[in-house]
Amino acid sequence: MRIIGNDPSTPRQAQIVASGTLSTGDAVVVNADGTVSVVEETDVTQAVGTPVAYTGNSTDNGAAYDSSNNKVVIAYKDTGNSSYGTAIVGTVSGNSISFGTAVVFNSAFTTECSATFDNAADKIVIAYRDHGNSNQGTAIVGTVSGTSISFGSESVFETGRTEQIGATFDTASGKVVVAYTDVGNSDYGTAVVGTVSGTSISFGSPVVFESAYTLYSSPVFDSSNDKIVIAYHDGGSTYPTAIVGTVSGTSISFGTATAVQNINGNFVSAAFDSNSNKVVVAYRNENNSNYGTAAVGTVSGTSISFGTPVVFASNGNTIETASVFDSINNKVVIEYSDAGNSDAATLIVGTVSGTSISFGTPVVFDADGDPEASAGVFDTNSGKVVFAYRDNSNSSSGTAVVFQNASTAINLTSENYIGTAATGAPSGTGAKINLKGAVADVPARGFNVAGASFDSVSFSVASQDTNPNGITFSNSGTKMYIVGTTGDSVYQYTLSTAFDLSTASYDSVSFSVASQDLTPNGVAFNNDGTKMYIAGDGNNQIYQYSLSTGFDLSTASYDSVSLDISAQDSAPNSVAFNTDGTKMYLSGASNDNIYQYTLSTGFDLSTASYDSVSFNTTSQGQPKSLIFNGAGTKMYILMAYGATGVAQYSLSTAFDLSTASYDSVSFGVSSQETERTGLAANSDGTKMYVVGVTNDSVHQYSTSASLTAGQSYYVQTDGTLGTTPADPSVFAGTAVAANKLIVKG
Repeated sequence: MRIIGNDPSTPRQAQIVASGTLSTGDAVVVNADGTVSVVEETDVTQAVGTPVAYTGNSTDNGAAYDSSNNKVVIAYKDTGNSSYGTAIVGTVSGNSISFGTAVVFNSAFTTECSATFDNAADKIVIAYRDHGNSNQGTAIVGTVSGTSISFGSESVFETGRTEQIGATFDTASGKVVVAYTDVGNSDYGTAVVGTVSGTSISFGSPVVFESAYTLYSSPVFDSSNDKIVIAYHDGGSTYPTAIVGTVSGTSISFGTATAVQNINGNFVSAAFDSNSNKVVVAYRNENNSNYGTAAVGTVSGTSISFGTPVVFASNGNTIETASVFDSINNKVVIEYSDAGNSDAATLIVGTVSGTSISFGTPVVFDADGDPEASAGVFDTNSGKVVFAYRDNSNSSSGTAVVFQNASTAINLTSENYIGTAATGAPSGTGAKINLKGAVADVPARGFNVAGASFDSVSFSVASQDTNPNGITFSNSGTKMYIVGTTGDSVYQYTLSTAFDLSTASYDSVSFSVASQDLTPNGVAFNNDGTKMYIAGDGNNQIYQYSLSTGFDLSTASYDSVSLDISAQDSAPNSVAFNTDGTKMYLSGASNDNIYQYTLSTGFDLSTASYDSVSFNTTSQGQPKSLIFNGAGTKMYILMAYGATGVAQYSLSTAFDLSTASYDSVSFGVSSQETERTGLAANSDGTKMYVVGVTNDSVHQYSTSASLTAGQSYYVQTDGTLGTTPADPSVFAGTAVAANKLIVKG
């Protein structure tokens, strides 16, 4: 018999052990151990490892990342061994780094080490000043093998005395570019192009890029424009300056130099942000109390222009900057010595947006390190930043530290998606998985703001309070809570059907917060309902309460714990938390901002501190209330007035407000409520609820999304399905009905 279409005898389901809980319809991946897990994004917290010494006494550090061998190579002057030029190979594991045996590459006094990786030849190139050979600018090619490195013969690129050396690799031309100060030629800024062949390197003729005394040459490659950008201190003007170079053959030509800022700027370093295609230059602004400052540069042709400089360190004297771009998390990381904080070795994370850059909170990784001769690289294999420096507090030891940016880890690859869960399953039990060709059930997806619709279901709370100003639910959806300013109380309701507003009734249970604040504007709970939080507009405070029985208002009492937020906003509207309570968010009407706070102990308000991170919503409206999706990658803000009711925002790093951007997606609620005060959602985001003071009612909306028959769908990194490919691009299948998908059809 000839079979047309799928062979019914071919298995389309398999029983596989679940790693983690699965729900029906979940997109799943197969793990290395043969188990299956839901496709998901996992928050990775910011972390810094313990500094590791790689030599007893070093300086003039240079660093490069060998992407062929997944190794970090550090070149340095080994003061403990006759100041010989030395290199060592590091392996990153977790938030630490271990090293092989150091290898001498120049048996003479060596300084000004800089390193880069030639990814065309798979070689490390180290440029340095060879004091044993008349201070000539010299380079040598290294080959990494395991945890060691071997070297070819050295090559001189500048016969005169050479200082302030920096090196980078031009991937477009396949050439190494070395920038330096030519002391024998009036200290002019000079560059030269090198070509690696086997274990040797040859150079073209040096080219002057700055006819003045030049310091801190920091070259980077702009891969979007195929240009070299050299940032440096122009001794003629004293300005931090940048210039664009174009490599052609074994030479390089330059456009016109541009001042980053018309001030005296030193300790210049640069990084190329390949996500925004911008060059970030960091420096010390000696005209502004020696503050650490950065500016974003945009290359156009053979010129570069800069946005408004931004201060990243305002403690005072900022020195020894090193800048690195984290290409996985799209962050610029700047390391520096904070002289205003006892010379602490410090780093700070910057996010480029347009022609500006914003910064997070400084991270001290060596409190008394007094770092000098710093260099940094990004290890793409581990996703970590590595800084090498001389630790002056530890016998001037050559030291390295590993830094992990806060990020969202994904478990989806282009190869590990195998289908969907046919049934739910607890972790460690057998799960029935729909494989290729199976017709899988796909439940409706939540938080579909673009397709939101009113359910024609409302519930009046006017009998309890005529100024309802906040709303939330218990985890089960069988309890609802309203906070109101008429009675300065929180009111409790029961829903006989979870999250179905048509089944709501008042419990005749309320809790007064009048002793703390006469204008309570928002209410939130911790995960088990044993803690409650109120945003108080009267005193500009957030208040914390305990419930001896979770989500039972009759057991509530004040903890005598509050947080003063008046320094951020004088009109707090609502409060929200991330999933573990280590981040808190406040909406404020004074400045139309959302503010972010850290709680060192989850849900313990006494441990809260402001992150100096805020997000403005003026373009959309006055923010009244906010919620997040479960992954923290989407934020939904209720606007008090106007056509924009609920607006949707994306956070490229989960629960990190500094990465938020407006999705240009919203839905209006003006037909139900013109003065909105509170927003909530059910557990899967298929329902949203808006409360307001115009009608003193809660209104229910459907925010679910179903499949469209005939449409192709792709697995998204958060486990949802979308009509456009994510990164990686993984085809999920084709819909045959609103809730049916042919897996990998």
